[in-house]
Amino acid sequence: MKKSLLILLACLTLFSYSPGQAKTVTETDIRLRDDLILNLLYPSIQKELEKQYGAGKQFECQKIIQIKRLPVGTYLFNVTVQLITFEDAHGPPNDLVTITFNNETSQDWHAIDFKRKRLKENEIPKLCN
Repeated sequence: MKKSLLILLACLTLFSYSPGQAKTVTETDIRLRDDLILNLLYPSIQKELEKQYGAGKQFECQKIIQIKRLPVGTYLFNVTVQLITFEDAHGPPNDLVTITFNNETSQDWHAIDFKRKRLKENEIPKLCN
């Protein structure tokens, strides 16, 4: 009886042991991923801003607000970016711009949706955090 109990206990211990540790994703990991995506999308962001505003539109406070895989199991995505445009030395007028990019029809990213909203000066600090 003792021998059976020891074998059962050894088996339970052996099968319940997990050699791998659970991975935790930190805010630093997410920020690093987002920075990489924004860096890769930078030429597409510039191109779309030029199309919408004309040459030389500057922006700040850019961030990824959504990543969606299309369809599951592929490497096709919609990536939605939010940013704030400015003139001269970070001056008004400022627009909150949301652009959704897609790589479904080509290897290059292209905008499939563009939205802008004129901001009041007191709205900018809240959005840049």
